[in-house]
Amino acid sequence: MREKAPGRWELRVYVGRDGVTGRPKQISRVYTAPRREPGAGKREAAKQLAALVAEVEKGTQGGSSSTLGALLDEYIAHIERMGRAPTTLYGYRRIVTKRIGPALGSKRLDKLTAHDLDRFYADQLASGLGGRSVHHIHRQISAALRQGRKWGWVATNVAEDATPPKLRRAEMNVPSPEQVTALIGEAARPETRAPEIAAVITVLALTGMRRGELCGLRWSDVDWQGSAVNINQAIWQTGEGIGAKSPKSHQARRLLLGKNAVAVLADRHARASADAEMAKVRLPDSAYIFSPDVDGSEPIHPDSVTRAFNRLCRRMEEPALVKLRESNPKATRADLAATDRWDFRLHDLRHYTATQLFAAGLNPKTVADRLGHADPSVTLRVYTANTNAQAQEAADSLEAGLVLPPMGRR
Repeated sequence: MREKAPGRWELRVYVGRDGVTGRPKQISRVYTAPRREPGAGKREAAKQLAALVAEVEKGTQGGSSSTLGALLDEYIAHIERMGRAPTTLYGYRRIVTKRIGPALGSKRLDKLTAHDLDRFYADQLASGLGGRSVHHIHRQISAALRQGRKWGWVATNVAEDATPPKLRRAEMNVPSPEQVTALIGEAARPETRAPEIAAVITVLALTGMRRGELCGLRWSDVDWQGSAVNINQAIWQTGEGIGAKSPKSHQARRLLLGKNAVAVLADRHARASADAEMAKVRLPDSAYIFSPDVDGSEPIHPDSVTRAFNRLCRRMEEPALVKLRESNPKATRADLAATDRWDFRLHDLRHYTATQLFAAGLNPKTVADRLGHADPSVTLRVYTANTNAQAQEAADSLEAGLVLPPMGRR
């Protein structure tokens, strides 16, 4: 039994040796105490460990008589040991705690059927959960059962015969260059409560980097002579805290910058240096570019960047909403015309970057490298949008050089 984080205990029990490799086998579970402080729940964790030992001694752990909940716990512990991102692990644990556990956690693996899963998916949809979210739950269950088959916990992966909701590609809500410009202008107003958000939006739109990558930037990552920035790490944030990790897919990369991006970073550095000098502290090269601390010792939290951007988008909608309510007092934001709505997500700036690069005729490999994708097919599948301008350009291209004879009736 060991405390991996304040109030979160990992419990392991030895269950014998693998019949093929001869290596020791263990069953692992995670117990989270109600209070998140060092040593919290130690006594209850010890009880949970004793109960797990009793299950092993009775032969109810390992093999087909184990439960789906036990398999999911062991699977999450396994991918944690394999280095899966903390945000992924946190999301998986939340799904098990809130969704899968209450409905199917106690279900024995040798009794679990595809029909059980289909009924579970239907119940989740009926509760109001979206089809994409239910499909994500299905993928988690299927991955755990697939790993359980390798471990000998199950003979087959019944999730392969289940029928989760079909994934429909969501319509991308990509801001136009005019809208991005307007967002930057509004954020840069002197009276704004988050002056850094203007620089944040500009850097994200001109580089295509992820939110966590932006939060992880240090001044030492900027190559002023080469007009470039190096992406070496990303900041993650969950309900359990924050930390640093390698960029997604371990794609550390170098991004060349245009003059506008360099100017924004230079202005940000000048202001950070002035603030540090006024506070009589040193601004080292290792300081974070976006930081709540005057010395840049800590990164800005990813969630705070998202909240600031969401507030900005709501502020952009206010004039149109006020005008609409003059004629319809019960009008809501959903009633705004498409041209008046600013319900963008921070991640849509990444979509904007990719869409603009493809519209400019750049090849998928170049775009993928800038976004940090190892496989350009992912870039083509996820980060392209068919805008009206591109559709019209396609139509005009088909007609170029084609001269049609008169086709009227004689």
